[in-house]
Amino acid sequence: MPLLFAAVIALMCLAAPPAAANNTRNTDAKTILEQQAGIRTEAMNKKGRYKDMAEPKRQELFAHQDKVNRALDGVGSTTDLPEKDQIVVFNSLEAIEAIINQAEEERMVCTRVKPVGSNRPQTVCKTVAQMREEKLEADRAFTRDSR
Repeated sequence: MPLLFAAVIALMCLAAPPAAANNTRNTDAKTILEQQAGIRTEAMNKKGRYKDMAEPKRQELFAHQDKVNRALDGVGSTTDLPEKDQIVVFNSLEAIEAIINQAEEERMVCTRVKPVGSNRPQTVCKTVAQMREEKLEADRAFTRDSR
């Protein structure tokens, strides 16, 4: 769980628009919402890095921002959220950053999994590239074993 909090904190700073880049790292919901409002304003007005963004990507960006806004409505800090909602916020902020920076392969995705032989779920975070490589390797192993 501390890994998730550290990742959320790091992501919040990365998702900030350039004008808010000097904010300290924190889990303050108000700061996150303000940063997302700045991003949305620029994206809606097609300014700066958003001027050439394709409309489907812009709509995807807005959909992820809507998830963040709903999750953080009336919350003081991301740490006040249940762990499931913290993961939703983290994944949405990662998706927003990937859209903005055109870096889908570097996007981190967190999930809750129960390891084999345990009833205690763990949060596992991997990049899209890591997940794809693991799937390819599993497919290769399955193909190799089924011959």
